[in-house]
Amino acid sequence: MNSTTQKGTASHAGLIAKKIPDSLGRNITHWVKPGQDIHSPREKKIQQAKQERNRIQHNVKKDPKVEAQIKEMTDRHLQFEKEAREQRRSYGSSPKFPKPGMIMRVYATGKVNVGGMLARVKEIAADGKTIICEFTSGKFYSLPIDHLEFAKSEISHPII
Repeated sequence: MNSTTQKGTASHAGLIAKKIPDSLGRNITHWVKPGQDIHSPREKKIQQAKQERNRIQHNVKKDPKVEAQIKEMTDRHLQFEKEAREQRRSYGSSPKFPKPGMIMRVYATGKVNVGGMLARVKEIAADGKTIICEFTSGKFYSLPIDHLEFAKSEISHPII
């Protein structure tokens, strides 16, 4: 911040001119007593919160449990991608009905929002309309057959 002392003027005798940028970035001159803080408590709190948000966290250590879980999910996702490539070679464009062991993409709208997530078909329910799938997270879900689509191509940057 720029600060200059003002000499000789009656209205600003003994005050210091401090230039403070406002919300639009324009410099506003505030005349304050030497050593006085010009920010209100609310402004101080906002500035402190901004500094904490912008501070780079260099040594944030994740829990070893969480790291192991992320690695497991990543490995499972890569395995599903590999199987989807092989499946594409053997089945061609797409089969009419999913079979257990096939890799499918889930586009479930309404129930859950998982756009394009890979899943392995574990079994087909007795009604023939519901399929039990294993997601890359390792969890099993039952989904309607219309939420599944044959996994034709890999996503360039998988979101895990």
